Amino acid sequence: MLKKDAVVGIDQNVLKREARYDGKYVLRTNSQLDTAEAALAYKDLWRVERAFREIKSSLDLRPVYHWKDSRVRGHIMVCFLALVLESALRRKLLEKNIEVEYIYLLRDLQQLRAVELTIGEDRYLSRTELVGKANEAFRALGIRPPLQIMKLENKSNPAKEREKPEYVDLTLFPETEGV
Repeated sequence: MLKKDAVVGIDQNVLKREARYDGKYVLRTNSQLDTAEAALAYKDLWRVERAFREIKSSLDLRPVYHWKDSRVRGHIMVCFLALVLESALRRKLLEKNIEVEYIYLLRDLQQLRAVELTIGEDRYLSRTELVGKANEAFRALGIRPPLQIMKLENKSNPAKEREKPEYVDLTLFPETEGV
């Protein structure tokens, strides 16, 4: 509590002395990165934190309590995969000079849906129209959007299909294979 006759002010000399510490931080690491790379990596941590927040909000996730180690690892892997996919898409957008607000791009992509239709004995997969900037994500990745209507094979023997799994190459960073 201040007295009535107290004088309040800022000591400019102290302020100047303390200003030399503004915006400074100390990093200690055991990585092989050089000083500048380590600083940049640290400054990018906000992206990791934001990605975790975004995945929780965009997937409408509530706090998840896992009791088994395998489920904890699985949950962390899903979150990390989301971060890797986001980073890859952002990098591709930059490489192709595609200027789009990322949050709006995600909003537009979230509206993309696929519906399975059965007409007689034939099965089809139908997707919704691409809205807004959704097509820019496909363009950045160098892939065409899914067909609007695609005929599906009739699966007469599901057990037989499981014996021959189909693998899709999901390599995001081909230049770093084997890492």
